[in-house]
Amino acid sequence: MERVCRAAGFRGEVYGINPRLIGRDERTFGDLAELPVTPEHVVVSVGTSQVETAVAQALASGARALTLFAECPDVELRTRIGSEIMRSGAVLCGPNSMGLHDFHSKLRITPFDVPLNRKPGGVGLISQSGSVLGALINNGRCLQFSQVISTGSETVTTAADYLSWMVEQSETRCVGMFLEAVRDPQRFMDALERAAQQDIPVVIVKVGRSALGAKLAVSHTGALVGNDDVFRAVVERFGGHLADSIDEMAALLAVFSQGRKPSAKGLATIHDSGGERELVADLAETEGVLLAQLSASTKARVQSVLEDGIHAENPLDAWGTGQGAEHTYEEATVAMLSDPAVGLGFYVLNWRDGYDLHSMHERALYRAFTRTEKPLLAVSNYASSRSEDLADRLGDAGIPVIGGLQNAMRAARAFLEWRTSTPSDAVSLPNEHAGWARDLLRSKTWISEADGYAILACYGIDVPQHALVDSQEAAVSYAKELGRAVICKTAKEGVSHKTDVGGVVFDLKNPEAVAKAYDRLSATLSSEVLVAEMVPTGSEWSIGAINDPDFGPAIRIAPGGTMVELLQESALLLAPFDQDTAKSAILSLRASRVLQGYRGQVALDISGLAASAAALSRLVWDLRDCLSEVEINPVIVSEKRAVAADAIVQMKP
Repeated sequence: MERVCRAAGFRGEVYGINPRLIGRDERTFGDLAELPVTPEHVVVSVGTSQVETAVAQALASGARALTLFAECPDVELRTRIGSEIMRSGAVLCGPNSMGLHDFHSKLRITPFDVPLNRKPGGVGLISQSGSVLGALINNGRCLQFSQVISTGSETVTTAADYLSWMVEQSETRCVGMFLEAVRDPQRFMDALERAAQQDIPVVIVKVGRSALGAKLAVSHTGALVGNDDVFRAVVERFGGHLADSIDEMAALLAVFSQGRKPSAKGLATIHDSGGERELVADLAETEGVLLAQLSASTKARVQSVLEDGIHAENPLDAWGTGQGAEHTYEEATVAMLSDPAVGLGFYVLNWRDGYDLHSMHERALYRAFTRTEKPLLAVSNYASSRSEDLADRLGDAGIPVIGGLQNAMRAARAFLEWRTSTPSDAVSLPNEHAGWARDLLRSKTWISEADGYAILACYGIDVPQHALVDSQEAAVSYAKELGRAVICKTAKEGVSHKTDVGGVVFDLKNPEAVAKAYDRLSATLSSEVLVAEMVPTGSEWSIGAINDPDFGPAIRIAPGGTMVELLQESALLLAPFDQDTAKSAILSLRASRVLQGYRGQVALDISGLAASAAALSRLVWDLRDCLSEVEINPVIVSEKRAVAADAIVQMKP
């Protein structure tokens, strides 16, 4: 490690501590106590059996930063080490860390051989996997790093701490994270929010996906929403980006680090192959990337440099016979990028080093890049094209080389959707009824539907007119008072899904029907029955909430009724949020078409549905200390109302 640090060109003082090498040179000592200075950072590179003693010596020497390579598999050992380090006010990278690299100061702390000539840039990397870190700094050269950190076991300092620090560094343009777990959820969210405020994209690969304890879930929402879903909602809330693979993460980081931002939502691509141009069109549709519609004036400008028989369009195969190709490609690329609908350009070949034809394309690409202020990328259709030298040259100019068309397309989607601010948190003073609702929840072991309706109503959610009765006479009397069709439901404690036990009787239009329904429910289930207005038919939706143990309340909006599990389509938002955010999420679902006058049908109250979702997000945020799950299913959305027809409320244990 000492050799690597010195060989990398680090300008600070570096000392070796090894009793077996005393006298090797004037910077090697047998013990930390012999150092002529107080060390700022001590790297502990010893076997596990010696770690605790070495850490104690490092802290005694005055060091306030340590890096620990040893795995330290024993939990009690890690706990003791962590407690001592935290008590001293120091920070720790590791245990089980593969080190850290600051490419700008040339500080390279690692137990392994690594390339020492990587050019510094603006990409930060925080990885809970040392192998991922090694893969990225030892291989593809499309990324120019600022700092790279192998976090190890995070006994003291967590990935969230590193992210908080990294987004404050002036050289940071974007940050990649490989995460197996989030050990400090609140600090992680705070760091993501700060990154968004600083306009620094954060790209995350998250592994270890699993469902929440579905067996313990009372509502459909609790059964269907996993912790990975909530994590995705957290990242999306703060404008972060999720990648499904290391290749995809690298592509996103390359695009975000190149320094230019999109000015429009459209992609323009230029090719030397008709078949690969068609592949771009297919992948753009699959990945949800908008191919820019070029204006008539742009097409005319492009057409003026093309050979006869080639039509100006996007995507564009500009090759023809190849006569005057260098001029053609430069001018066509510049013309396409000048179109107001274009926010990003791809120059797509199977780029490879040492090929004269591609050297010509490199010149055309470079000159086109210097003539526009829009981002322009070199993209290889084939991920394994050998283009390392080309990547170095173009990377220095601000032109990333992305290997693999699908990686590039997913990066384009994230880049063109770049959001520079976080949505409104809708956080204000708690609802005036929050205290009453909290007291009600805490006073009972079971929250009835009537109690649930009361809590929803005080947050402005539309619920049916209803009454809780315990006799046939009371049921008939209330139905007469309403003067319209009613529904009777069992109020038996512990029954969440009433239809599963025959606990609901619908569309009761006269006193005799109400009396008969009450008698049946009281005989088979309970004498307590909820009598409620029969809400007119409409589109059935579901709004549910879970209170994630790490990240807090999240709201799931989905098609409801019996379709909630069948369609498996939903939007998940971190609470709290406002009505506009909810409406945007609803409109992102295919099922929202039924709310918008699909095939000549009347348009339904989508704003009312969005308002109910926003109100529920406020409710579960206010009551997050005592609520576990809430589900409103169905919410019946008609032309003028969105009514919470049924509700389940589950308290925390």
